[in-house]
Amino acid sequence: MHESDAGRLLDNAEAHLEMHPDSAFVALDSLDRRHLNTPELRARHALLYSIALEKCGISMTNDSIINIAVSYYSNKGDKEKADKALLWRDIILEHAGKVDVTDTLQRQNARIIQERYADKLELVEKRRQTWAIILFSTGLLAFCIMIIRRYAHRLKQKPDDKAMALIRQRLSVLDKILASHISSDDKAYRISEEEIENLISDRESFLISTKIVFKENHPGFISILEQKGLTDWEIGYCCLFTLGLKGKEVGEFIQKKRHYIISSEIRKKLGLGEHDTNIGIWLRRLISETESF
Repeated sequence: MHESDAGRLLDNAEAHLEMHPDSAFVALDSLDRRHLNTPELRARHALLYSIALEKCGISMTNDSIINIAVSYYSNKGDKEKADKALLWRDIILEHAGKVDVTDTLQRQNARIIQERYADKLELVEKRRQTWAIILFSTGLLAFCIMIIRRYAHRLKQKPDDKAMALIRQRLSVLDKILASHISSDDKAYRISEEEIENLISDRESFLISTKIVFKENHPGFISILEQKGLTDWEIGYCCLFTLGLKGKEVGEFIQKKRHYIISSEIRKKLGLGEHDTNIGIWLRRLISETESF
């Protein structure tokens, strides 16, 4: 299902909210949250879902779901939709205040719905992070393919065996990603996720191996970083920026609370002051300047 397909499903549910709210609720509740792959779709779904619950007579005990829409539309400056979301939040809170404290069944049902909604959104976020890693990995794998093609006709001797082994490993992961994307098969998707997780689970080794792969195609770039005293791990860290990742994304990937300290230490080795250019921009410029092909 594409973004436009999810939008059409939401359009259809909204059209049935007044006359057939139960049908609208079933459609909204059964929608695979993976297809709500933009903040706008998630906000719209949260608004329609909240309205459907109310029209079906299912009172919530808090505003956790509708607040997804309130927050998004308010931040976007969409006054019409923000006002609509705020109106329904007031209705939800008003009805929540009328739920009898002794009505444990209704409160339990409301809690189940709210927790299930939150759980599904959490899965969406995890998948979003996974696909961010997939995009990053795909970029790196495409880079690996470029290495093979260029070195096939430029080198009289084959590339470093260790580097080629890493390239073959990452190309194998690319095969799994392509298969899952083409087939839309859940099993294939799970396999591709497992392959990616296996590839990047040891983050220390992954960064070092990334440095090895990069050295095959950008020896000048890597040589400069080595001359500046960066370790293999730090060079692998720098390579992530050259692939287009931002500081926050690199920090999330390496999962180190000392990310900003690490970044500061690397900047010092590179001779970058506190107010100098963004490290990602600097590294991408450097790799462009040292590109030998």
